[in-house]
Amino acid sequence: MRAPFWMPKGIIESFIQEKSLWIEKHLERLNLKKITKHYFEGEKHLYFGKEYSLSIVSTATPGRSRVSLLENYLRVELYEGLPKEKHPQKIEEALLYWYLEKGIETITEKVNYYSKQIGVEYQKISLKKVSSIWGSCSPTNCLSFNRKLVMAPHEIVDYVVIHEVAHMVHRNHGSGFWNLVRNFDPQYKHHRKWLKLNHHLLSI
Repeated sequence: MRAPFWMPKGIIESFIQEKSLWIEKHLERLNLKKITKHYFEGEKHLYFGKEYSLSIVSTATPGRSRVSLLENYLRVELYEGLPKEKHPQKIEEALLYWYLEKGIETITEKVNYYSKQIGVEYQKISLKKVSSIWGSCSPTNCLSFNRKLVMAPHEIVDYVVIHEVAHMVHRNHGSGFWNLVRNFDPQYKHHRKWLKLNHHLLSI
């Protein structure tokens, strides 16, 4: 930010503080461009906050394409008899199946842990394709999570899990709710802001 040399520092700081929310929202809009995936060799894909390169290999075994996580890349096996134009679709399907499988496994572990810590019981857990929310808790304690969380860093996933588990105690966003969230995630404001600014990067 530029300001006249004669302007008092206090006025400049006051102006910045007043406009900070506008600046944050403006930057958020600039970051809304969704990442489009094309599913080719070497393309980067996120898995719990870390980038992995796609490694596509041919296999003589027909059927569903298999995905395996190696040190620095995601290995996708494609049937060698599959027409080349169908490769992106099959890779996308294989990755989605794998993401959902690993996601429900990891998120269930986190929910089990925090449920015991807080002293509540849930009915079931599901991962869904949703665009506007990261998680929800039904009146019957059924927990639902956005499948894109599988690409977010673990501390972000923990925040969302804590948020929804806390709703089994407090069905609102009052001070009691946020105090409970803070007990298990002192950095929850930072993690919530991270989701607002980086959600466009989480694209399967």
